[in-house]
Amino acid sequence: MDDGRLSVPRLIGNDVNVGVLTSLGEPCEPFGELSFYKMIDVFYDKAYAYDEEGCDMFLIEGMEELSEIRAAVLACRKLEKPIMVMLEVKDEEMDSLGGRELAYLISLQGLGVSAFGIKPSEDCPAEDIERLYKQIYPYAQIPIFARLYAGKVLYSDIRKLLSLGVECFDCRDIRSAECDVVSIELSKADFSTDVQKKEDISFLPANEEQAFFLNPESVSVSPQIDIECDMADELVDFEDESYDVVSILVTAHDDGFRFSQNMHYLNLPIMFSAQDSETLRMALHYYHGRAIIDSKCGLPTDEIKELALEFGAIIY
Repeated sequence: MDDGRLSVPRLIGNDVNVGVLTSLGEPCEPFGELSFYKMIDVFYDKAYAYDEEGCDMFLIEGMEELSEIRAAVLACRKLEKPIMVMLEVKDEEMDSLGGRELAYLISLQGLGVSAFGIKPSEDCPAEDIERLYKQIYPYAQIPIFARLYAGKVLYSDIRKLLSLGVECFDCRDIRSAECDVVSIELSKADFSTDVQKKEDISFLPANEEQAFFLNPESVSVSPQIDIECDMADELVDFEDESYDVVSILVTAHDDGFRFSQNMHYLNLPIMFSAQDSETLRMALHYYHGRAIIDSKCGLPTDEIKELALEFGAIIY
């Protein structure tokens, strides 16, 4: 994707200094005491320390919640180095493969993440791994990467991953001979053509659970609703309506935070409208997913485009 984002090498070996950020072990508000801004600050301190040590890129792994991953991404983004995200898929999630992973991919690549990886559990069947790669690859505008482990690298495995759309390999945990296997296969790979047809994601919003496949020509938008401290009943009621998108008006600087404390009650995509760019920016900052921006909200077009680019949002 030629949007100025920083690239990662196809083979990440021991000569690459990777700063690894893992979970803080504490949920973000409203499910814990840790605020989203505090979470960003903690991750920034860790990332800054890696930066001072001369790291080449950041790897975010071991996190389950999109809110925590976004906090880490926003922190690392300040240091202007490539960011990779590795998402672990657990056994109990196998029945719904592709939903959460696609939502995370759509949301994170819009934030400027350089590469996205998936780490299946040890007992994950090979056919499930293949199905997962096939489901997310058509929507990836950034490279898909795989983490390799010592003693498990075969020519056939690398060829299979390449055939599924994997473009980068994290080889820091494998032996030099195994790394040579990866290098040989990469040298023969043709990355000029897509493994599968790429899908249009220009109108593909997402929340923390799923991406929403909507037709912009026939989307049904709800009446505009205002932000309140407790929106549980109002948002739950939308589940019984026939709207495709819920329109949210943010008028105060902390409306974005207030909505973030309630958005888990709603499993529909969000369209934000605001009267000033800073208020809109805060709403997008706190929204854990890929939001839509109302192009008719009255803000200058260039400001809307700038915010959409910063947060990967959709202009409608």
